[in-house]
Amino acid sequence: MKKLKEILNKEKHLWFYVKLQDSKKFLSFVKQNGCKWISGDEINTETDNCGHFMGINIDLRLGYVSAMCWVYAKDKIKKIEFDRISVVN
Repeated sequence: MKKLKEILNKEKHLWFYVKLQDSKKFLSFVKQNGCKWISGDEINTETDNCGHFMGINIDLRLGYVSAMCWVYAKDKIKKIEFDRISVVN
């Protein structure tokens, strides 16, 4: 997969669907791509958790997306199923 920053230059926002068993892998992936929590805190892959729906903006800030927003956003924001992308460590 391309670097997140490259995709975000075009999309501005990305939303990810993350399965529970992939949460640590997802957090590692976004951290390696320079993401931080929306608060500005560093992502700690050992202690932090993520939800099923996560969003990243152009500033590489990561946050939770509610299920209602996920459903009603339809095609307005690019959505990616994390387990279907190829992640190279």
